[in-house]
Amino acid sequence: MSAEKTINVLMLAVFLMAASSVHAQDKPLYRWVDDKGQVHYGDKVPPQESKQGRETISRNGMVTKVVPRELSGVELEQAKARLAAEKAAEEARQQRIAYDRYLLVSFASVADMQSTREERLTALDARIGLTQKSVLDNEKTLAELRERASNKPPDTALNKQIQSFEGSLIDNLQTLRKLREERTATEIRYTTDIERFKKLRAGSIKRGD
Repeated sequence: MSAEKTINVLMLAVFLMAASSVHAQDKPLYRWVDDKGQVHYGDKVPPQESKQGRETISRNGMVTKVVPRELSGVELEQAKARLAAEKAAEEARQQRIAYDRYLLVSFASVADMQSTREERLTALDARIGLTQKSVLDNEKTLAELRERASNKPPDTALNKQIQSFEGSLIDNLQTLRKLREERTATEIRYTTDIERFKKLRAGSIKRGD
């Protein structure tokens, strides 16, 4: 046993003897470590040491209560960040479990998923085609209106008509962009889902993995 440990044991024995006396039976015995790593015993924890944490020790030498040291501001922020990350990870896992359940309940086979994918892509292609036609119609009408406007004096009604078709063209172009993005996302999602479905059915991964 090292000299330091021997001293600590002797200190504890002395305080336990004191705690067993008639006058000290109701007084708890505390053990704490200061900011330099020194171990202390006493029936009171000095105010300047109260943030270091402490243990309450019974008369027979058993630790009955542990009060951890107070965390610094940086440590508190780190603890909060760690808890937030753990919470987010668990929420993501629960979402994966729920989505895996959805895949297994909603589809009977890979062929079933592929068929559903093609139906959705075909529907999106139809909407994309209609929107493309609207864009072409808008562009054609705008070209005709602008040509008319260039061959005559300023016409308020004609200018309003041009502005209206310009707004319609912008709307259709935005819709077309969103539909194309949705189509790409649908392809990616089904490709990922099909691979995951295969692994779930094969048992190579568990729900939520």
